Amino acid sequence: MNRMIARLATTATIAALVIVAVTTKDRVHALPVVHAAGSNPGCSVSTLKGDYAVHGQGTVVAQLPNLPPPPFQFAEAAIATFDGAGNLSGKATLSLGGIAVQGTFSGTYTVNSDCTGTVALQTSLGIPVNESLVAVGNRSFVEVDTDPYIVITRLAERIGD
Repeated sequence: MNRMIARLATTATIAALVIVAVTTKDRVHALPVVHAAGSNPGCSVSTLKGDYAVHGQGTVVAQLPNLPPPPFQFAEAAIATFDGAGNLSGKATLSLGGIAVQGTFSGTYTVNSDCTGTVALQTSLGIPVNESLVAVGNRSFVEVDTDPYIVITRLAERIGD
């Protein structure tokens, strides 16, 4: 109990010193406002627009139609085109347990004001893919698949200007 009273007294003293330090005879000076870095970067769906080179890597952990039995390694090199309005499409070369496959995909995406977002894709392999993303400005983003049958992370970088 004595420690709690001592802590409260110390906190009250510090608060009083801060108030006195920023107050002059005729005016009160505002303390500077401190924000966490990147606390409101102002992202939106238009943050991602243009062509992005995508690299994906991970493991398929559940049986999928016409694919080898799991688990097996997954690797991907793709180009994804984002329209800045919530739609995307692209083409990819995949390595599925050592078997090279080419395919296409299309879908939708969201980007929230805190630069997090989602992607929902339909692939030419007939396998839906859902992801969570974090946009790093308009130059790159990182993703992780949220489906229970795959454990894959992706890194993407904007192509060109």
